[in-house]
Amino acid sequence: MRKALFFLLVAFTSFGQSDSTVICLPCNQIIEDQAFTKLKNTWKKRPIKIVHLGDSHIQIGYFSAQIREILNSIGDLKGSGITFPYSLAKSVDGAIYKAKKNGRWDGENILSTRPKLDISLTGYSIKTLDSNASISFQFKDPKFNFSELKIWYNTDSLSFTPSLGDNFELKEIVRTNGKIGFARFSRKNPITQFELKLIKSDSSAKEFQLHGLDFITTNSDFEYHSLGVVGAQFTHLIQHTILWKEHMKMLNPDLLIISYGTNEAYNGNFDSNVYSKQINRFLNEIREVVPSVSILLTSPPDTRSRNRIPKMQNTIIESQSKIQSSFYDLNKVMGGFGSFQPWYENDFFLKDKLHLNKAGYQLQAKLFMLALIGQLKSNKHLDELISQVAEKSRLVVRKTSVQDTVVKDSIRLVIPEKKVVEKSIYHKVKSGDTFYSISKKYHISVDVLIARNRKKKSTALQLGDRIRIK
Repeated sequence: MRKALFFLLVAFTSFGQSDSTVICLPCNQIIEDQAFTKLKNTWKKRPIKIVHLGDSHIQIGYFSAQIREILNSIGDLKGSGITFPYSLAKSVDGAIYKAKKNGRWDGENILSTRPKLDISLTGYSIKTLDSNASISFQFKDPKFNFSELKIWYNTDSLSFTPSLGDNFELKEIVRTNGKIGFARFSRKNPITQFELKLIKSDSSAKEFQLHGLDFITTNSDFEYHSLGVVGAQFTHLIQHTILWKEHMKMLNPDLLIISYGTNEAYNGNFDSNVYSKQINRFLNEIREVVPSVSILLTSPPDTRSRNRIPKMQNTIIESQSKIQSSFYDLNKVMGGFGSFQPWYENDFFLKDKLHLNKAGYQLQAKLFMLALIGQLKSNKHLDELISQVAEKSRLVVRKTSVQDTVVKDSIRLVIPEKKVVEKSIYHKVKSGDTFYSISKKYHISVDVLIARNRKKKSTALQLGDRIRIK
């Protein structure tokens, strides 16, 4: 990491200063447990499998897509990882294809109070009882290429058999002692679309339940599965993924990254003791299924949902830091509690202030991968990764003072060519308003508010007064 800091200091001193987002470089590290340290010994010696579970920022895909791009620059990825036709389960489709159902399909995800479907690590599933039902897939990029395709589904005796048409050849069906498995197909000719149909090859077959699709391009180096559910909390994963053990055993990851906490931060009924016990118990069960796995928890970023303050955010991060696993404090790297505001002002958040935009997620992913790759001793590729961060995120390092008394060095993100002109914002006084209530509403201090409205300092607020906020 000293090498990274030196590189950034030398490379970017030519940039000027402007409005900026403080990012804590010394905080940008993974607190390692024993399993993570062991993973260093196997990194780059053999293909590494990574499974990444989380909430909306994983499903939306900007964060995970950037991770995928960086991994692919280090060594060829095996393929897309498991994807899902989210729109068929009343969510948002991913980046690879558009999906359209034909016939009756019922969908669910782990947010359901009592899921009727057997849900795997994908977090979503759709099911049909009609052998004539099908799903049409059209690639968003006509040049999208792959050599094989895995269809993940319930492979027990009750299931219909999937068919992909004349452009595909069924190579094998892999079953377990439980329910989940997959059919592996090889692709014959380049295609821009295909249709998943069903065959009733056995008299007992009466249903088909889909868990995802995995497009395979090569068999070398890295395998990365990003499986997220919009709105999910860690407890949804623990309580509602009935097939998680079977699925985890089949995926057999070397590194399991778990990224929850944003939605819990707004949960007024959050109990840190119960939370910690549930997670530790669940992680121990994972280690029983995959004994050699390294588990890495990442903290939630600093957010605001419709201007609501996530009161449990710091409690959740503190609880996560004490879990028996490796830990990456994304919140602290971002700048800590309240850092969402400068990120928002620099156009890295959507208007809801809960979700970052593409640029924001990409920046966070690059910082995370700088820590991950750097600590896994892949120094051969570290300069390349830093160069990507430098070119695409335009980072400048300078001395600054932050609230954390331990941290003195930090990265400041700037956009030199974009001159930001702030517009003045005013609040019209309503009945019951005070300087204190107005300051809380706009998340600024009372002193700052009074300083911007000195004429009102010694007089009572009147209905209709215009109070300057910014």
